[in-house]
Amino acid sequence: MKHFIFTLLYILPAVCTFAQKTSNIVVFAEEPKPFYLIVNGIKQNAEPETNVKVTGLTSPSLSLKVVFPDGTPDISKKAYFESMGKEMTFRIVHTKKGYKLRYFGEVDLASATSSDNQSIIVYQTVSPAPVTQTTVITEETTTTTSGSAVTPVGTSVTNGENVNINMNVDGFGVNVNVNESNTNINQNVEVISSSTTTTTTTTTGGTVLTTENMPVSAPPAQPEIVYVNGYNGPVGCAMPMQDISQLKSAIEQEDFSDNKLNVAKQAVKNKCVTVSQVRELMKLFDFEDKKLEFAKYAYDYTYDIGNYYLINQDFDFSSTKKKLNDFLESK
Repeated sequence: MKHFIFTLLYILPAVCTFAQKTSNIVVFAEEPKPFYLIVNGIKQNAEPETNVKVTGLTSPSLSLKVVFPDGTPDISKKAYFESMGKEMTFRIVHTKKGYKLRYFGEVDLASATSSDNQSIIVYQTVSPAPVTQTTVITEETTTTTSGSAVTPVGTSVTNGENVNINMNVDGFGVNVNVNESNTNINQNVEVISSSTTTTTTTTTGGTVLTTENMPVSAPPAQPEIVYVNGYNGPVGCAMPMQDISQLKSAIEQEDFSDNKLNVAKQAVKNKCVTVSQVRELMKLFDFEDKKLEFAKYAYDYTYDIGNYYLINQDFDFSSTKKKLNDFLESK
C-alpha cells in the first residue's frame, strides 16, 4: 500500500504537467513594418519581423511590448486570457497619434491557423541575441611535382662480350661494365632534376549563422488581476487608476467649458481610466459637444474599451451617439 501511494505521488506532478493547457499570442503589422516582440520582459524574435506568433504560453496574464528598430516609439499593452487553450491576436495599426496595438480576435487553438510569412516561436525564457554572420575561408592547395625522371637519349644493341652502360647524372659520369656473351647494349640517359610547384586558391564564401544567448531569468507567473468586474474583453491600457477624485476636483475648479475640457484632457493624458470613470468625468460638462469631444479623446487612455458603447447612455441626442459610433468604427 505504501508503495502504491509513493508511486501515485511520483507520477501525479507529471500527469498535471502533461495536462496543462497553453495559449498563443499573435502580433502582426498591417503595414510592412518590422518589429521585435517582447513578452513578459523577454524578447522573442532575434530579427525584426512583421508577423510573430508565440506559442506555449502558460500564464493567463501577459505583458506585451512592441519595439521598432527604426526608432518609432514603443507600444505596450496588457493581455489576459479568460481561459487557456486560446490564440489571441493583436494588430499594429497606424493612427493619427502614432502606432497602436489593437485587439483583433481570439480563437481556440484547435481552430488556429498560420500564414506563410508568419514567424512561429515557442515562448522563450531567454532573450535571443541578434543573428551574427561568420565568414568561412576555404583554402585549396594544389601541388605539382616534377620528379627525377630518367629519359633515354639513345640505345644501341650489338653482339659482343661486354655490356657498357654510360650514365650522366647532373654532370657526374657513371660507367657500368657487364660481361655477357654476344650482347652489347649501349644506352645514354638524361636525368632531369625534380621540382615542386604549389598553387593555393583561397575561396571566400558561405555563411555560418551563430546565435549567442544571454541567460535571463523568466519572471514568475503573475495571477490574473481583475480591474473591472465581469469584463473579459480587449484592453486599451495597462492599469487603470483607482481614484480620480483629484482629477474631478481640478476640472470642477474651472468656470468655462473650454477650460474644463482642456484640464480634463491633460488629466487623463498618459494615464489609464475605465469606462465608468470616463462617464463620471463627462458629467462635469454642461454641453453635449464637450462631452463628445472628451469621450473621443479619452478612448486612447481607457482600459475596458470593449465597454465603450455604454457611454452612449450619457448623450441626449441620437446624432451625438452616431458620431461616437462612427469614431469608434474608425479606430
